[in-house]
Amino acid sequence: MNKGYGKHAVVRTMAGALCCAAALTGCAGSAEPSADGRPAAGPRPLTQAALNVRALSPGEAVGPYRTGEFTVSGGPLSDRYSATPPVCQPLVGLTSVRGGPVAQVHRRLGDPAKPQGVDVAVQLRSYGAGRAAAVMEELRTAGAECRDGFAERRGATAGGAVTATYTAVRKLPAPAGLGDEAQAYRLTLHDVRDAGRTTYEYLTVLRDGASLLSFRAEALAAADPGGVPKDVLDAQWEKWSTTNGQRGYGRGRVADSRP
Repeated sequence: MNKGYGKHAVVRTMAGALCCAAALTGCAGSAEPSADGRPAAGPRPLTQAALNVRALSPGEAVGPYRTGEFTVSGGPLSDRYSATPPVCQPLVGLTSVRGGPVAQVHRRLGDPAKPQGVDVAVQLRSYGAGRAAAVMEELRTAGAECRDGFAERRGATAGGAVTATYTAVRKLPAPAGLGDEAQAYRLTLHDVRDAGRTTYEYLTVLRDGASLLSFRAEALAAADPGGVPKDVLDAQWEKWSTTNGQRGYGRGRVADSRP
């Protein structure tokens, strides 16, 4: 697997996923009833341990891809990446003006046989009181208002801050029947190492209750990766939904959203 996630260096560990019995009960359910007997608003956000149980396991094979871990310090969807204009920030960091996630788990998948092939960052995040829905709404706004591009400042490279220029954001058909809502985008940008070369990223985000599952795919080579690999989307959603005890996975696997 590549030692870097395309636009940043990542730290990988192959430690086993955290698993705690306490995290499997009571984390994803509805909040405790209030004093007057009525349910509190919204589900409790999942803990990091609960997200780990629901994530693809380090070392797990998904078709030709192998699962590893990575840190987001300076990587995609970290607070060291910022967008100009600010309305485009959700395309960079999946952040909300109402606050960030309560807990998060990060996975990275790549094909060991194709070092310059598609890499996929899979990130599971839980949010408090209405924040996951707020992030999705702000992402929808960003997708519309930033369709002609934006600048992304990357502040955690060895040489200091780097600015990437995105030239287009295209909305794609989102996966149907998964979670409460979904969005998908294709982003076109100039390679930060070679401004004359055009590269592409694909972002798909699913919301399931108070949690977001995001998938960002890019190719280290100049070729258009064509979308988030369907095998990865299917595998992660299946593990997520079955761990949650949902029987709705039969609603349909992910429809191919490639252009």
